[in-house]
Amino acid sequence: MIGILNYGLGNIYALKNIFDESNINVKIISKSSELTPPINKLIIPGVGSYDNAIRKIKDLNFFEIINNFSNEKRNFILGICVGMQILGDYSEEGSEKGLQIIPGSVIKFSKDYIVPNMGWNKIKIIKENELFKNINENDMFYFLHSYYFKTSKLDNILCYSKYYHDFPSVIYKNNIFGIQFHPEKSHSAGKKILINFNNLT
Repeated sequence: MIGILNYGLGNIYALKNIFDESNINVKIISKSSELTPPINKLIIPGVGSYDNAIRKIKDLNFFEIINNFSNEKRNFILGICVGMQILGDYSEEGSEKGLQIIPGSVIKFSKDYIVPNMGWNKIKIIKENELFKNINENDMFYFLHSYYFKTSKLDNILCYSKYYHDFPSVIYKNNIFGIQFHPEKSHSAGKKILINFNNLT
């Protein structure tokens, strides 16, 4: 069963509506005590700043709970946009330490670029994964971000996208995934990603 983290950031009801339309049972998680079986999949949405996301998670006592949840082999996590970025170690955007689940840092696009990167873009899949079932190279996804995830471990990268240069747009470690785009705003392609996440075993 999927839980959608409600910590004040992200389009949680847009996500829930997609699952409801497919008759997939989900639960909005607003308290750390609610992240318990039968929930074995967690979606961490995110908009806004990195530090604000981390502080809200700490204020609601989710920080340690999410880390413990990620350590269970039967559990899956999907971080979206800022929800992806906080899976890493730290960000140039702020001073808070991340969840440190997937090694990497969050870097701002060059000052020479127009930021944020906003609009539709493709993903280049470099490793096959069930998350991409029925996704093809022409599918477009909606991005809105000024920072990107940088990792020195290429094994943690599933996809690249390009904005002036290539950047990781989907990362993972074991059963933990982070996607830089917003699937809830990406029409049919985004819906496929969410349904595929539900179907992961």
